[in-house]
Amino acid sequence: MLKLLRSRTKNEHSVVFALSNSAVKVVVARWLNNTPELIVSDQLEVPAQDYAAAMLQLANQYSRFTKGDPQLAIVLEPSLYQSVAADRPNLQEEAEIAAALKYSLRDLVSLNAADIIADYYELPIQLPNQSKINAIVADRQLLQPLVEIALDISDEFVGIFPAELALPALIETASEPVVIAYQSGQEPALLQVSRDSTLQVNRVVRPLEKLSELSSDEIKLGGLQPLSVEIQRSADYFERQLRQRPIKKALLAAALPNLAEVTQQLSDDLGLTVDVCPYPAWAQELAAGDFSDFAALGGLLLLQQGQDKAKEDAA
Repeated sequence: MLKLLRSRTKNEHSVVFALSNSAVKVVVARWLNNTPELIVSDQLEVPAQDYAAAMLQLANQYSRFTKGDPQLAIVLEPSLYQSVAADRPNLQEEAEIAAALKYSLRDLVSLNAADIIADYYELPIQLPNQSKINAIVADRQLLQPLVEIALDISDEFVGIFPAELALPALIETASEPVVIAYQSGQEPALLQVSRDSTLQVNRVVRPLEKLSELSSDEIKLGGLQPLSVEIQRSADYFERQLRQRPIKKALLAAALPNLAEVTQQLSDDLGLTVDVCPYPAWAQELAAGDFSDFAALGGLLLLQQGQDKAKEDAA
């Protein structure tokens, strides 16, 4: 959902608001030699999902960085949008495809056609004889006040990203495929396969929305079993259905107690190397540490990628 409005900004800072079902997170960075320097990382709890008010309060609190039209974006956590694999419409233009989704997705999502705002992306690997897209669907009634307040804050509002695209921008992976298990707060989990820092498989797993609330005792009694199953399913789909090389490693990005013991238990269960997902070096000083800021930090990198593309297109 990257809609560039301009290719030049008046403010050297990049601002990202990440919205979950219970909070708004804000991060601010400036760029030095194509590397972000994280300046602000904060959040507000949101009563009754009044996201626009929380965004405005945070913008005013950090007005030193939000005045002067900084580059700005919004990231939605999985509870605030629906991610659907759908047949690719028989159209050529991206805008035409996005417009057609409103009608082709009516039976696949829990929104009326008039309330659907949809965009899409394509994964690099398809099942044989299939042409699928990943559609991102959100409620117009949710998005409209967010867009209005974002434009009030900055004329350089870039757009709205789903968390499932923000994470691959943040998590560096090598040529060997890796399963990433991400879950924060009471949000649905994202189970992704990434290779060369490129998303290969994405699954939104709602039954894992309370994963980060597991206690040590619950973990000892088998509370990690559902997570093990979903990691294995993601690996099996990549290896057997998509016919790709075997996965040997998984990264865990969830606020669980005794993470060293958890990763060892998962490793024993799955026969994979399981590590805690690292924060990038540039974010470690102000990192929340519980992965609640991962989507926002990924949004910063998506902003920069969009800016770089705009410069290339203008050249």
